[in-house]
Amino acid sequence: MDRPLHTVRSRLEDFLAELATLQYRYGAGLAPDLPVARLHASFPELSSPETFVAANEALAKARLRDDALAVRRITLVRELIATQVEESLAARAGDAVIAAEATSHIPADDQTLSLSQALAQIPREQHRARRALLESGAGNFLWEHRGAYGDRRDAALQAAELLGFPNYPALRQDVTGIDAGKLAEAAEETLRRTEDAYRDVLGYVLRKLEPNLLALPGGEARRHDVQAALRAPWMDAHFHREDTVPAVMRWLSDWGLRPDAGGRIRLDDEARPGKASRPFVAAVRVPDEIRLVLQPRGGMDALGDLLHELGHAWHLAHVDEDAPTELRRLGDASVTEAYAATFERLLLSPPWLKRYLHLPSGTVKDVIRLAAFQALAVLRRHCAKLSYELSLSTRGASADRADEYADGQRRALFAQPHPGFFLHDVDSQLYVTRYLRAWALETRLTAHLLERFNEDFWRNPAAFAWLKAQFARGGAVDAEGLATEVSGTPLALPEAGARLVAILNQ
Repeated sequence: MDRPLHTVRSRLEDFLAELATLQYRYGAGLAPDLPVARLHASFPELSSPETFVAANEALAKARLRDDALAVRRITLVRELIATQVEESLAARAGDAVIAAEATSHIPADDQTLSLSQALAQIPREQHRARRALLESGAGNFLWEHRGAYGDRRDAALQAAELLGFPNYPALRQDVTGIDAGKLAEAAEETLRRTEDAYRDVLGYVLRKLEPNLLALPGGEARRHDVQAALRAPWMDAHFHREDTVPAVMRWLSDWGLRPDAGGRIRLDDEARPGKASRPFVAAVRVPDEIRLVLQPRGGMDALGDLLHELGHAWHLAHVDEDAPTELRRLGDASVTEAYAATFERLLLSPPWLKRYLHLPSGTVKDVIRLAAFQALAVLRRHCAKLSYELSLSTRGASADRADEYADGQRRALFAQPHPGFFLHDVDSQLYVTRYLRAWALETRLTAHLLERFNEDFWRNPAAFAWLKAQFARGGAVDAEGLATEVSGTPLALPEAGARLVAILNQ
């Protein structure tokens, strides 16, 4: 590698470890802020346009030499540099967002909540009027502070200009190889093909919440209603935390695995003020120090979240420790998201549900239908987000985007969203493309596991040996490459929707 990239490579591990530690401490409620600006100041070469130019030159040379390994390593570093250029430009706005959220006061009857508390409470709130109050308060707060959120989003446009690209989608396609425009076409096809099945089950789950609640266009359902329905609170009696967590530990033991992966996975499941409502994984050192952060709560959705994050953690804890830093620490995020989704989709497996949760056959059928609906709703929401985020990252964060956001979510969910979320409900670096490709890849991975290792692959040691071999590759393979290896054909997003529709139609 040329000298600027050699400097990046020599300090890459320390930078990523410090970044993950900051993210862990902030998300776990152990620190009040996320001082990424100071981190960028300590590692200036990682957010330097000059380093990006050096990466371009090094990549061209590696391609001339036909050195596939060097091309892959430089490609991954080049994407990281582009991302850190953007994050550095966004740091001040990000600090403003964190400060505003830390002092937020969302009215909730006789009390006030912070934004994070309100957002966490919305799907768990049983009373519709109070859900509406929380959603309105959160949406109004986000609208009032849209300047700071907009500055964060517009850093993407600034990064594209600084690095010499005509627009942000062009920058991300160049550094990732993902054609977001083509993926958006597949997302539109997925929305069309899944609409009828989604609407049928949506009507059922809304009535479980409120007997007279109807979806749009004829009803008055709002997004908070869909969020509450996706929790399936009427199933809570079957998913007590004191039952589900031990069930997952028994499953791992049956597979011949230690839940902590030999000490590499460190679980943080303490209740703590300021802790993120959703679980997450922080890769401090790969593969030796993976932090899995959970809130102690029950419910069908909580079990799905636990399985999902375990998929991330087990993947990262089994990356080859002798692999080059770039392949251990970087890679196509769609791959790790696909492994996480593969674990989460165990909620679609009748024998897994019966064996580990001891559910009767009738309940198992209900769980599978609800789990498929949850997955389909999330898939549809992200299909709509992609076209919106491409527009946002091309045209900028003006208030005009609010209606565009609301129109897309209304079409996907058949529920009315609050337009104030238009800059909050956004994935940085077009990460929405990673999710969509991940769900397409998960469909192929699960089909391969079922075909090769039968319906109970999840307790077959040979199946985990195969998965472990894939985990060890780290960033050496991308989602398209892995899909082609296991199925012989490239990714196809509509397949992910078709599989879920087939389950709903059983």
